[in-house]
Amino acid sequence: MTTDTVFFCDVAPIVPIPLGNRQVFSYLSESDIGRGSLVMIPFGPRVVSGIVLSCTTVARAERPSGRFKAVRSVVRESFLTDGQLTLAESVSKECLTPFGRTLKHFLPAVVRERAKKDATVPEPKTPLRLTDDEKDTVRTLSESSDGRPFFLESNIAQAVRIVAGAKKALGKKTQALILVPELIAVPFVEGFFVGHFGAHRVATVHGALSAGALFSSWERIRAGEADIVVGTRQALFSPFTRLGLVAVLEEAETVGYKQWDMSPRYDARLVATTLSTLHGAIRFSAGSVAGLDIGFSERLGTVRVLRIGDGEPLPAAPIRMVDMRKERWKKNYSIFSEELRSGIIEARRKNREVLLIASRSGLDSFSTCVSCKEVPRCPTCDRALRSTRDGAFRCPSCSYKTTSFPRCAKCGSLEFKNVGSGTEKIEREAGRLFGASHIVRLDETSFRKADREQTYVRAASAGILIGTPSVLNIGTLPDVALVAILDADNFLSFPDFRADERFLRMVGRSAVMAGGDGTVIVQAFRPERETIRHIAERSVPELLRKTADDREALRYPPYARIFRIAFRDADESESIRTAKETAERLSKVPDLPVTIRVSPPMKPMVPKVRGRHERIVLVTVPRDEPFPDAFERILLEHPKSWTFDPDPHSLL
Repeated sequence: MTTDTVFFCDVAPIVPIPLGNRQVFSYLSESDIGRGSLVMIPFGPRVVSGIVLSCTTVARAERPSGRFKAVRSVVRESFLTDGQLTLAESVSKECLTPFGRTLKHFLPAVVRERAKKDATVPEPKTPLRLTDDEKDTVRTLSESSDGRPFFLESNIAQAVRIVAGAKKALGKKTQALILVPELIAVPFVEGFFVGHFGAHRVATVHGALSAGALFSSWERIRAGEADIVVGTRQALFSPFTRLGLVAVLEEAETVGYKQWDMSPRYDARLVATTLSTLHGAIRFSAGSVAGLDIGFSERLGTVRVLRIGDGEPLPAAPIRMVDMRKERWKKNYSIFSEELRSGIIEARRKNREVLLIASRSGLDSFSTCVSCKEVPRCPTCDRALRSTRDGAFRCPSCSYKTTSFPRCAKCGSLEFKNVGSGTEKIEREAGRLFGASHIVRLDETSFRKADREQTYVRAASAGILIGTPSVLNIGTLPDVALVAILDADNFLSFPDFRADERFLRMVGRSAVMAGGDGTVIVQAFRPERETIRHIAERSVPELLRKTADDREALRYPPYARIFRIAFRDADESESIRTAKETAERLSKVPDLPVTIRVSPPMKPMVPKVRGRHERIVLVTVPRDEPFPDAFERILLEHPKSWTFDPDPHSLL
């Protein structure tokens, strides 16, 4: 039956449209379609999905002239909430990312989760009992009225108790989001809230979930059945309807909270602030060691720092330095110094746990040809290849992998020498020295491949736990007597202005995890480094003050914002030309304030990735200021050749 009216829908296609072009298109519909609905639409020669942003009624007789395509079908009514659409617009604008590409992060696949055959009856809930000091902290948090975010100096185990207390005070009608920096932290945090509130009230959201499990969590959040959401940065885009608390655990973990490998390259901590503002929710973060940005924000009065009880720091273990050069003089060529070996043996004799932290996963850092000293590199990424257990070499950036019997590209030799030690190599040597039965390796590879719940249980009961720094995000371990940082030099050799601060934070978190009756051992070939020396002399506050002064003088974060613009092209000369031309145009914008700086084009640490050459330009603006509109207009003239990264975790 034909009516006298027709509907015009503004739809955002879920496809990457260049920013200089239209992001929203009008389509005809015979019926009214709600805002946020998921629809199928014709787009060029294809039929793609899209999100309805608005739908207006027009009399059929007054229909505008021109040819309009019609919406093919409605997949889901009101699939996204108004809050999600507003957040997507904010992320798209902040990260200079096509709106359709940004919306894709908000859309789970519509797949039903398979029923579990071995579903078990949930265990009774454990009552949440807080100390008087914790209750005071919860009261301060839940009764806040000035809108300022909070930062709590505490580890994950203590922070989740405070979040749970605040959630209990806010009631069941308010949803809470708890963000963790790494997937490795999810089992502990999820288990804590399930144990105290029940599985029916807790939903998890992260990239490792199956499509069905992710959609099931998504639907429970949207329906309000789950009022506690635990997840990684992906959980920010969930369909909250009554969000009252946003908690970010271990906020100083910049790498875990930053999406650096695809667009939009957002910082989850900043998005969490935007999300809490949209919903009028309490913004809460916590960390064992506060970063320089928290200290700066506290001085400005934009963040309230909470300390449980009388503000005394958490019990921390003493830190011992080991000069690995002396180990070599003693003919000890192992990654384990004599002091570390003795410490491990003593800890295991007392049936206590040992945590070993390496700078990287895998077997080694790189390899060299024994005959000509050539370093095997990826043909498309120009990165040093890393060896695997089956004898092949693989690229850490792309899918390139050699045969199991690779030859040197320069001289044809089959013999290579591996340099450096990764978690897998350390696991082998630890098994040889201390027995493999009680050793567990917990890194990105093992945690991704194995059953996560079982891996977490094994890690909690391991005698020797080996991992990268992300293992510190595991939550809590029962009885750690010794934490060892095996290769301090590698952590400090990374060419990044945050390397010293990141290392100090890792050492501080290690000391907190070991507790007052434990020990932290730091092994280094250059213990005379300024950072290591200050740790040994217990003068870290002095080093932090100097680091803050240097950052302020150089106008580095947190005293300014940096935007990283990368120009990529298969032709190296074209990427150089585009970067140089753009940098010159940006620096010559009329009436450009002296507080805004544009760097000349630079070669990044990895200049070629997946066959595309890269050059970067850095733009520095005052803190809390957006990217200049005049700069954005210049970038839009090069729609496909650049990527935009606000607040990058690494400048190179």
